[in-house]
Amino acid sequence: MRRDRIVLAVVAGCVLALGSLGCASLRRLNLNRDLRPCSDGFARTADGWMLGVRHYHPIDPKPGALPVVLCHGLGLNGTFWTITDDHLPSQLAGRGYEVFLVDMRGSGASYRDGTVGWVNAGLRQTIIPEYGNDEWTMDDQALYDVPAILDYVHSQTGHDRVNWVGHSLGGMLMFAFLERSEHADRIANFVAMGSPACVSESPESKRVLKANRGLRTLMKAISTSRIARPMSIARPPGLDQIDRFYYSADNVDRETVDRFYGSTLEDPGPGALKQMDRYLESGRLVSEDGSIDYFAGLPEIRTPTLFVAGDGDILADLFSKWKTYEAMGSADKTFLRFGRSQGHVADYGHCDLVWSRHAPKEIFPEIIDWLDARQQAVRPSPQR
Repeated sequence: MRRDRIVLAVVAGCVLALGSLGCASLRRLNLNRDLRPCSDGFARTADGWMLGVRHYHPIDPKPGALPVVLCHGLGLNGTFWTITDDHLPSQLAGRGYEVFLVDMRGSGASYRDGTVGWVNAGLRQTIIPEYGNDEWTMDDQALYDVPAILDYVHSQTGHDRVNWVGHSLGGMLMFAFLERSEHADRIANFVAMGSPACVSESPESKRVLKANRGLRTLMKAISTSRIARPMSIARPPGLDQIDRFYYSADNVDRETVDRFYGSTLEDPGPGALKQMDRYLESGRLVSEDGSIDYFAGLPEIRTPTLFVAGDGDILADLFSKWKTYEAMGSADKTFLRFGRSQGHVADYGHCDLVWSRHAPKEIFPEIIDWLDARQQAVRPSPQR
């Protein structure tokens, strides 16, 4: 019996490894545009990255509406926003907004310019980690990726300012940008979905820290995301104990989870994970070198901000998001909480805020209404 189990384990490992080969090409060839990497255009960063962008055009543009940028979190890509039906980008475009999805560095269609990019293009077809993925951090995303995206949107629309909607780290990096950039005013409005700048000490946060360190160790030898992609077809028993940190099984359709493993999951980047270690240990979001406390700088932020929080969120607990909200210096800030205690269908988990079958009716309209109230009749500058 034990021998049979060993044989089965070896066979399963081989199937997973073989199933991961060529997976980058399979993603690019997906017939569903919503499930393909973002490649309508590319935003070039000052440090040599090309960030993939996908553009959704409104059928009936809203006069004066600024473009909306949707930014995914760590270990994901731009398809995070579009693996469900009636997704947020389609609702935003339906309400008259130009919408831009981005593959941040190390994800989706994004790549490093030059020789390293050519090498990594080959590695991306295998289970071997890409070269240099352990170098970049959240600070790099905030200080290099965000300006490149803003410049790209400007080149496409003529608008120098945008509405920024970030989920998880896609929102957390905005704290760093707004505190450190000389061009913070280019963010007209900010929506932070499951994005705190501090974390409360709890048994769950300790488990997340332990898992974070284990993932860093594993990624020294193997691409965890490409090994996991066959799980879009079948998942081993016990995986639900890990998945529960990301979403609530009773609130998210199985097809969405299949698409998550097949199209959305990426290697998070050991450098960014190391920065998350410091965050989880100290309880505060700080720069990679520890010299800047982003939580302490929140009172200096003046950007209108909407916080979207889920009652069932384990990775970004409710109290941490409320503390972040209270610390924000903006005179125009709103906190929306989604859970049964507020009369909603379910207690929303971390990714449920975007993936839940109920989000198109309970969450997305609230976000768009908030944005609508803050758009002005702004005439775009001439396009480049």
